[in-house]
Amino acid sequence: PRVERIEANIAAGECWIIDVDNAPVATITVDQHADPDFWTEQEAQEAALYVHRMVVRRDVAGLDLGTAMLDWASRIAADQGKQWLRLDAWRDNEGLQSYYRTRGFDHVRTVEAEGRRSGALFQRPAGQVRGRGPELRTLSHS
Repeated sequence: PRVERIEANIAAGECWIIDVDNAPVATITVDQHADPDFWTEQEAQEAALYVHRMVVRRDVAGLDLGTAMLDWASRIAADQGKQWLRLDAWRDNEGLQSYYRTRGFDHVRTVEAEGRRSGALFQRPAGQVRGRGPELRTLSHS
């Protein structure tokens, strides 16, 4: 779903791949898109970056790549002068929600949007980092 949004994120340079020895192991999308199904107009006007589609390959789970990616995104948000790093998680996945809480995110509220499993909204201050997991470096290719 939302293929057009994913393609737009890639074209805009907002989708990142984490690789180890040139093999992709994780991905994260970080953009300024406040999903209108979840975030209010007032919240969407606040200075924030939003995390979408964070995925880690199962064979590298346990390396705390997710924590490292969230720290990386939090630094990017702070560098851009944002106040918040935000995300939405599946409403019915308590384990995932607990994961974000243990990484410094506060639960804002849970909303239901028709046809959407997400709706548990979380945020943490931009620049806040946990300092766990591998060091991630941003590389650009010309």
